[in-house]
Formats: sequence, structure tokens, C-alpha cells
Amino acid sequence: MGTITRPAKGGDDERVEAGPDAGTCGVLGQMEMNDERIRLMGLFVRTHRRLTMSTLSADVSLTTGGVTRLVDRMVEAGLVARQNCPNDRRSIHVVLTTEGRAVLEQAIAAHVDGIDRHLIAHLDAGDRAALEVALTKVLDAGC
Repeated sequence: MGTITRPAKGGDDERVEAGPDAGTCGVLGQMEMNDERIRLMGLFVRTHRRLTMSTLSADVSLTTGGVTRLVDRMVEAGLVARQNCPNDRRSIHVVLTTEGRAVLEQAIAAHVDGIDRHLIAHLDAGDRAALEVALTKVLDAGC
């Protein structure tokens, strides 16, 4: 068994023990993103605005029907597939297909390029470490 990162109450992420089927449910559980640039940018964004899933849902103005239609279009495009959750017969998860993973990896590469140009290029290793410590303190304080 390994660990996975999942959203916790208040918008923070937590590392939890993953069961044998943990990698089969959910999109985010399928990818390991252990990149300093992504982590630092994530801290920066989360200190600016912490979103819960319900807040995010309200911000994008999608009903459950809207989410269903969006997923239907993504299934038709071959980016995701619906999969029964082995731990809960009532739940259906949306998982990336091989094509969806390729599209996500392209999007991540473009995102990392932007982070490099707009943030990382201006900071040395000490600056990045100090920024990570500072932003983590802000998040831990609940700001």
C-alpha cells in the first residue's frame, strides 16, 4: 500500500494510506505530481483563495446535470470513462483514458512552462524554499 493525496476539510490536502484499489477510483488519484514548481504554485494559489468542492461547484455554476453532460462530452471525446467504484456500488467515478492522460500531461506541461516563466525564473533555490515555508505557515494559520 502507498499513500495518496486527497482534499481535506478547509481546502487543504492530506496524505492518507491508500488501499489496494485506491488507484482505480478518481482522476486525481491516478497521477502523482511531485514537482516543486507545481507544489509551490499550488501553495501560492491556495493562500490566495481556498476553495472547497461546494464552493468550486458554485463558482463554475454547474448543476449535477451539467456535470453529467460535461462528463458525457468528455466520454464521447475519449478523454474519460465511467468506472464503478469497487468500494461503493452506488458510486461511479470518472477516470482518465490513455488519451485523456495524454491531454492532461500536455496541459500540465504548458502550466509548468508558465510557472517557470512567471515564478520560478525569478527565484533561486533559497527563495523558493523560503516562499514554501512562508506560504505553508499562512495556510496552517487558516488565512
